[in-house]
Amino acid sequence: MRLAAYKLPRVTVDGDVTFVDDGLIKLTMQIADSRVLKITIVTTNPHSSAYMQVFEGFEFGFNAVSTWIQNYEESTSTHGSARGTVKGMLADYNTTADNVLTVSLTRVSGNAPA
Repeated sequence: MRLAAYKLPRVTVDGDVTFVDDGLIKLTMQIADSRVLKITIVTTNPHSSAYMQVFEGFEFGFNAVSTWIQNYEESTSTHGSARGTVKGMLADYNTTADNVLTVSLTRVSGNAPA
């Protein structure tokens, strides 16, 4: 991540951990036994450069760019929900009428690398 304010630590604790909550982006992870179970990103401006850069890190990391960009566009343009699964990772998007976007990333199949 090139934006210093949004860099994640290399080590964290188990539980529901909030890494960022700055009014524009809230990024939380549900972690158990040192494994990430769920990543949730909420943004009040889904078209902001900061949000785009933060989420792109996950998109590129999971090699899910084309699928998840399509889901993002569908959700933000309709102010509704959209979902896409890539390599066992479900991206669940929901944009409210107030233009607040929530994206949850959850493993739905397969196993995370050890």
